[in-house]
Amino acid sequence: ARPSELRLVSLTRLEREVARRLADGQPVVETMKRLAGLYEVRYLFIYPESKEIVIGGPAEGWRYTETGVAIAKTSGTPTLQLDDLVTLLRTFSPAGQGIFGCSINPRQEGLKRLKAFVAQSQARGPLSAGAGVRNWVRQLQRQLGLQDIEIYGVPEDSRVARVIVEADYRLKLIGIGKMRVPGIPSFFDLLTVQEQKAATMDALRWWLTMKYDAVLHSPDRNVFEIQGASVLCRSENQFITDQGKQVQTGKTEGANRLFAENFTNHYAELARRDLVFAELQNVFDLALVAALLHKERASDRLGWDGGVFAPGGAYRPARYPVPKVVDSVVNYRVYRGRDVVVQVAGGVRADLMAVVRDPSIMRSVARLQGLQDQSKAPELPEGRWWWDAAR
Repeated sequence: ARPSELRLVSLTRLEREVARRLADGQPVVETMKRLAGLYEVRYLFIYPESKEIVIGGPAEGWRYTETGVAIAKTSGTPTLQLDDLVTLLRTFSPAGQGIFGCSINPRQEGLKRLKAFVAQSQARGPLSAGAGVRNWVRQLQRQLGLQDIEIYGVPEDSRVARVIVEADYRLKLIGIGKMRVPGIPSFFDLLTVQEQKAATMDALRWWLTMKYDAVLHSPDRNVFEIQGASVLCRSENQFITDQGKQVQTGKTEGANRLFAENFTNHYAELARRDLVFAELQNVFDLALVAALLHKERASDRLGWDGGVFAPGGAYRPARYPVPKVVDSVVNYRVYRGRDVVVQVAGGVRADLMAVVRDPSIMRSVARLQGLQDQSKAPELPEGRWWWDAAR
């Protein structure tokens, strides 16, 4: 597909074509699976007269990475995925949960063992160099054990679930210094001398959520423009009891707060380097489209029940192995003979309904009224479901 500053994809026409192919026993073609090469959502249009729902944004042809990710040939950004869109339309339907996410949680007995082990280690004094340190690090991992993965709001075997879990786990590896990323110092790098002296075992919580500057809409609420889409890293300092229970403080302090702010500020650069973070952005943006359609009662207004894209519909997104556990996210540094241990929990939380109900984000703009006619579908051949806007 040729590059386009504004490609329009009719979700209603696409659904009809997918339904026809499924009924005829034909495969869903790559152009459909990649949403005609869209790699960003900028607009959502609702056409009550023609009973049509259209999304728009920049698009171009795609190629596949060594790991099979479809990316735009020039920009290198991952394309939007039909599987993700259908998964999220179902999440934000009356039958869905209207929110989704994941969390990576340490087990209470593991935290209890880890806390006791660190206390004993501190009492014995500084670690011996070399083999002593290596053995101690192995013990850290062993004491904490595996961490459990919880997924909610989307099927555990969906591609969306895979993306959010992978992004969450990599966030934590970056934060504790096990994955080095230019421009994003780890938590340890940010510790002040005072924090180094005070800390023995820090329990931190980091999680990713969506961030939008604005979602503008026309006065008749048929045109929506997404502005300033990004991802927000949030943080909290936690307290671990001797029994291994995590106690929320509701506060984030010092290096913990700085790490989260830095991660957020450098997210766009990170997403260019590591595609899973770009894919997380795509997931959030498609979820915003689904949440807007739900909030605006588009199905009722258009008399469209979602067809094969609806919950229980004939379109079946690809299924992936379900992640259940991961190696514990724990690391340490030694400062002037004192070891500082950091254990991290957290997740991804995508509450897009909160975004579409937020009056500080949702704002009416008269100029969008005219955009609807400019972006309307021209006369298209039978079966065609996308077109480029005349500019």
